Amino acid sequence: VQQPREAQNWKGPYLKEIPNDPWQHPYIYECPGKHNPTSYDLSSAGPDGRVGNEDDITSWATAAPKK
Repeated sequence: VQQPREAQNWKGPYLKEIPNDPWQHPYIYECPGKHNPTSYDLSSAGPDGRVGNEDDITSWATAAPKK
């Protein structure tokens, strides 16, 4: 983890290493984000470890699953 160029008050690194999600899969970080283009997207593939299905956990709003 390195200091961003534009972060004047950065006092990190805040983490020695980036932890995995609760299911031991890497978090997915995109900056700029596709869903949050002025910020970042953070997500987890969820328990099954596959991206793009209903158990994904995201930092953006998703449509409710159809029943």
